[in-house]
Amino acid sequence: MPKRLNGFHHPAKKFALPIAIIVLLIVALAVFINQPAAAQTDEELAAKFAPLLQFAGGEQFYPTSVDYIIDNSALKQRHPNGSSTLIDPEPRPDNLGINTTPDMFLDNKLGTFESIAADYQARADELGYYTYIHVVRNQTSVVVQYWLFYVYNNGPLNDHQGDIETVTVFADATGNAQWVVVSQHNSGQNAAWADVEKDGNHPVIYVAQGSHANYFRSYQGKFGLENDEVGADGKTITLNQLNLVLLGEPLNHPPEQSWLDFQGRWGYVGTDEEIVLGRAGPFGPVFSRNGVKWSEPDQFLASTFRVDGNYFVLAWLVANFLLLYLIYFLARFGWKSWNIIRFYRRHHRLLVGKFLASRGGKGFVIGLFAILVAFLGLLLPWYGITAFPETKPLSEAGIPLMTVDGVQGVRVNLFLGDSSAESTSGFRTLFATRLPLALIFAAELFLLSLDVIGVRSGRALGRKFIVSTVTILLPVFLILIFISQLSALVPLALQQTPTVEITESIQALVQTISANPAYGTASMWFPIIGTSTVWWGLSVGSYLLIAAALLSLISGIVMHSAPDLEPKQD
Repeated sequence: MPKRLNGFHHPAKKFALPIAIIVLLIVALAVFINQPAAAQTDEELAAKFAPLLQFAGGEQFYPTSVDYIIDNSALKQRHPNGSSTLIDPEPRPDNLGINTTPDMFLDNKLGTFESIAADYQARADELGYYTYIHVVRNQTSVVVQYWLFYVYNNGPLNDHQGDIETVTVFADATGNAQWVVVSQHNSGQNAAWADVEKDGNHPVIYVAQGSHANYFRSYQGKFGLENDEVGADGKTITLNQLNLVLLGEPLNHPPEQSWLDFQGRWGYVGTDEEIVLGRAGPFGPVFSRNGVKWSEPDQFLASTFRVDGNYFVLAWLVANFLLLYLIYFLARFGWKSWNIIRFYRRHHRLLVGKFLASRGGKGFVIGLFAILVAFLGLLLPWYGITAFPETKPLSEAGIPLMTVDGVQGVRVNLFLGDSSAESTSGFRTLFATRLPLALIFAAELFLLSLDVIGVRSGRALGRKFIVSTVTILLPVFLILIFISQLSALVPLALQQTPTVEITESIQALVQTISANPAYGTASMWFPIIGTSTVWWGLSVGSYLLIAAALLSLISGIVMHSAPDLEPKQD
């Protein structure tokens, strides 16, 4: 048997140690590369995803510092009857948090909206723009919240001191953004990161005029749950203009952030009725939505309405409907005008004078009056649902729950809840379609007048006036159909806002209105507002449209009976 040679080593063993070292280095490098989020500090994350804020033209307030709001305010305590007692005439950011009862509120010492706006605008440049950041980390995700404080909210529905809005970026454990949630009137919308407009890593957020509700597109605010003036024609605030302030946690923060522990409202609070009507300031970040937004951002995400590319297409179509209709209108206008010009060139005259002198002229006079009545009806309210509470002064003007007209379109609002819940800080838009329908119907009536100028046949023109009866009545038909389906549409709209619930009494009222859409009254009880008489029905504009339609029908019948002026040209 051959003798084994001492000191002999297999070639593979010679390279085992270097290979093992290389493998360990590769693994370590891979782990390092794939853990950027762990290496990112809160400051880095705050700067990485800070939103670009695009405001609408005419905005008077921009995100400011809490110091400015507190310095301009007195601390008061609200009593159950809506009166208040002065607690501290000079509260400070570093001592505000010692007030830990929700009946406290900051009341701007400047008083009126005009004074508050004038003071802020005079000092806006020196104050600068602020956002306060709260970072929430767990094993699978990181959430970066941007809290924006405004000194006043003068939106289309609510009018109150103080306004606090949020933009929240949800990222995975590696720091890759997944979702963005924006606040809107105590609720909000969420969109996947791919559907968000971005400037680098910074989501572009469109801030509504007055209400400061946040949107993903400049053309939103005119459809569905949205009811705001949104645009890209105002101030733009970028990262290098924003002062980023990192927030601590409740009872665990720098002394100057004592205001985080303040449980009261950031704005005047009066009677329960004023709270319901949107005249009370909001709760602070830690206590917003009963603390859900601050400590349970995933739960807040689930409660918001999801929007995507298809939704944005629909919003764009609604926002640009008038432009699209204008193209259609100009095409029809051009075609009708060309036919009139072509007829005049061929015959060197028009037949409108001859037609007016004939039997058809009487019909046209009636038709002209019909057009004038229809124009007036288009400008006046078409439909309304109004609550008249027994409590004064609310009973004097009434509370509009629904309005339909040709200028502002359709607006359906709700008020509900109790005075201790933030959800009662004003009306909630349940549905809106902000289309100036009056312009569309007015354009159709204008085109009808061109048919009179280019008239060749009384029969043909009479038929057009008879058909226009349907056009004039169309708003009324659509309103009655919409109201008859309201009991089915309200639950559908509420599915988009899981945090909103309606009482059985309100559900019964909606069903009653749907069953009798043309007109009716009912007595019901609303939270806080109390017993109210609810009136609903067609308004004066609709009745004028009905009258105009009848006149148009009569004029069409009269003109249809007139002899043809140019039988060969018809």
